[in-house]
Amino acid sequence: MITEIRHIIFSNDELKLVFQTVPLEGFDAGRRILSIQVVEGPPPTVKLSSDLPTGGGREEIQVESYQLARLIVAYCREKRIPLPKDALKTLHAQGDQLCFSIMSSLS
Repeated sequence: MITEIRHIIFSNDELKLVFQTVPLEGFDAGRRILSIQVVEGPPPTVKLSSDLPTGGGREEIQVESYQLARLIVAYCREKRIPLPKDALKTLHAQGDQLCFSIMSSLS
């Protein structure tokens, strides 16, 4: 059996695009994202800091790994990045970036 392993690395700038393209439920995609910080796990999380919708102050959101995985799969679909349906998909922090790993068996 042959196993294929791919890693898709998301920089902080690319993570901003993820949140603006396929926003979290209840998060306005038009909000200005001030900073993104990848927090090592296991499992990894992301701290997202943005302006409040009312215009005053800022809000910090902790995005859990299950939410990140769902957003990244939706983002890859939007950007037409192929992902095998039956592949094992995992997230881990790689320095200040987020790594999305895909492992699939080729028959």
